Amino acid sequence: MMNAFWRNFIIENILIIGLLFFYFKQVTLLSYINASFVVGGLVVFAGLISYIFSTGFFDVFTVSMRKVITPKHMMEQVKSMRTPSEIFSGSVASFLGSGLAVLAMTGIALILFYL
Repeated sequence: MMNAFWRNFIIENILIIGLLFFYFKQVTLLSYINASFVVGGLVVFAGLISYIFSTGFFDVFTVSMRKVITPKHMMEQVKSMRTPSEIFSGSVASFLGSGLAVLAMTGIALILFYL
């Protein structure tokens, strides 16, 4: 069975190939570098944002803002709402790992481009 890293890595490479054909309309090393940098960067950025939310960094701020903004007659509903760390409770290591692997492939392709 395929683990989450390889599944994400394959999906990212399919996105890169799709970008090559549909956006860049050519398959060159430079277009591969550009497409893989965009896809890898977006995945790493999404993984880092998910990691920050899952650590509970914004929980205090979110709960405080809910208490300040919410009217008193709806306060019971606010107390039953989930915090951001409960929503982003999954593992983000596969996203970070596959995104960094794609960025590493971008770096290798960039070295080959300048050789």
